[in-house]
Amino acid sequence: MRPTRDKLFDWILGLGPRSRYNLTSSGLPEPELRSMGVEASFEEFASEGKTDTEILGGFAEEVAKLYGVSPENVVATSGASEAIFLVYGVLGHGLRAVVPLPNYPAMFTIPRSLDMGVGGLVSRAGGARPSILGLTDSNNPTGRSLGDEALDELAAAKGNARVIFINETYREFAFSGRPRTHFGRSAKIVTCSTMTKFYGLGRLRVGWILADGPKAQRLLNGKWAISGHDSEYSLWLATQVLRQRHRFVERAHGIYDRNAALVRRFLERTEGVSSEIGPAPFCLIRYKKGPPSVDFARRLLEKTGTLVSPGDFFGAPRAFRLCFTADEQTLQGGLDALTDYLGRSP
Repeated sequence: MRPTRDKLFDWILGLGPRSRYNLTSSGLPEPELRSMGVEASFEEFASEGKTDTEILGGFAEEVAKLYGVSPENVVATSGASEAIFLVYGVLGHGLRAVVPLPNYPAMFTIPRSLDMGVGGLVSRAGGARPSILGLTDSNNPTGRSLGDEALDELAAAKGNARVIFINETYREFAFSGRPRTHFGRSAKIVTCSTMTKFYGLGRLRVGWILADGPKAQRLLNGKWAISGHDSEYSLWLATQVLRQRHRFVERAHGIYDRNAALVRRFLERTEGVSSEIGPAPFCLIRYKKGPPSVDFARRLLEKTGTLVSPGDFFGAPRAFRLCFTADEQTLQGGLDALTDYLGRSP
């Protein structure tokens, strides 16, 4: 194993404190749990006296209910990061990873860290070596949805793709009611998601994988070898959140609707940029003038205090990912600074 540094992670953590307008966070702000009907007292959690098996089972049941699957299909994880590592490390063992670009960096840095061969073209999935296909839906960084028809074609295609792994972290933003999952569309498909982005609860470090029975057991075996099990307190909170999900849906869509409107106005009034707004709370903005994306983003930060994520980290040159999860004042300030900067960039 040869761990590969995640440039996006380093960029956000290292430069975030230096920014005035931080437009790199792809997750919603952290909510006040009690106001959302969630009991957060550790003493209350401890007083219930439930075993770790009961707590994990309750969480799996809520996730299963959300997607209309069996609890046996649910593997709890420490966020999406552990989910990605487990899927590639366990189900992708001995396979080649095919990761179309642009894509979330962890989807290609983790298989590289595991010494897997990594390619970026779907057409290569039909090559000589069996493969695992890694996708994100909604796509990170573009924010666009993966069409059901395109996915069905991929699943039905003859070739050597043994597993189709879809990171559905942002898919919940596409639905006003119960979300749909691609899991179950094909025996090849395995999915993952997390409480971090849609719910704004990154510090819980709670995620999940959906897989068929045999794959789920293999993933559980891998998890027991790596981390054992997750924090019972975090799972207890996450279970409550899912039971109060309607409140989080209303909150998420309210933030998205207000902020997406600001970004659309920015795109309309700013020359030399292009983008499409999808259901996720970010978009990939391509620019015509200026240096490569890392230099562009550094200069933007130095000149205006606005921080965005360079497109090169995702495999998208001459572009940057703009997240619109911040409060409206911060977002508008950053967008105004971007308009001014782009108008005078060489």
